[in-house]
Amino acid sequence: MRREDAFYYMYLLLLGFSDGYDEWLESYLKTDEPMSDLVIDLYFCGSDVEKTISLLHNYCIEQEFDKSVVSDKFRLFFKDAYYSGRMNKGEVVSTMYKLVSDIGDPGDWNFDYDLWGDMYYFDEYYSMAEEGIISWESFDFAFHSYLDNGTPIDSELIWRKNTVSEPLPFSMVKAMIKKQSLFEKIKEFLKR
Repeated sequence: MRREDAFYYMYLLLLGFSDGYDEWLESYLKTDEPMSDLVIDLYFCGSDVEKTISLLHNYCIEQEFDKSVVSDKFRLFFKDAYYSGRMNKGEVVSTMYKLVSDIGDPGDWNFDYDLWGDMYYFDEYYSMAEEGIISWESFDFAFHSYLDNGTPIDSELIWRKNTVSEPLPFSMVKAMIKKQSLFEKIKEFLKR
């Protein structure tokens, strides 16, 4: 059994999806000669998702595997979910964010931004497009480029291609203006 597949299905189940899991396990039940203990244990888990996730987790931590394969499998999963209409854009980006947050903390030194960073930041860019900070055209270009080809987000391009035609609301501009810190206020007071 490939660890890349085990890791993929483990996180897919954690997210509440079972797309292809039964078929994947069934293929091992038919072809695994002799049948491994893991395949037997997974079979006897039945519908106990927590036990299945635990078994897959223990299997995955036994040795290293190619996580870039898993990252690409998830990209293709999200691509299929979006283009088939099972998930809308907002659901895709929020599920990507949850996935990456479950996989690791982007603040950790060993977090692999090359593999997971784009999925993590799409949620933030989606929020910026909703608020009118960046244009939907810019977001859509990055979103579809990533889903279709795995093209990493070019944050400079998102800002450069920004074609927001209406001015930002005053409340948004006001919130973006840097507020004076207490230290700066005291410093200014002492100068008088």
